[in-house]
Amino acid sequence: LALLFLCAEAEGFTPCHAPALQTKVFQYRIWDVNQKSLYLRDDQLVAGHLQGANAALEEKVFWVPNRAFELSRLPVILGIRNGTRCLA
Repeated sequence: LALLFLCAEAEGFTPCHAPALQTKVFQYRIWDVNQKSLYLRDDQLVAGHLQGANAALEEKVFWVPNRAFELSRLPVILGIRNGTRCLA
């Protein structure tokens, strides 16, 4: 599955308590090669074509390096809903 990423740094956004070393949160729009966007349907993250007013349903994925857990493996925390929900 090929994904395309567009990055827009979220200025002044702190989704949760991050390690003291963390200073940046990144926000991405993610879609697949068929231009399907990610959105929530019945509390599940799914990919689909969003057009018109439905384009506002697209979920942005927030990405934060997790420097407190196995730093050598470069772990990250992924979140949705403006960083209030984590992906696991």
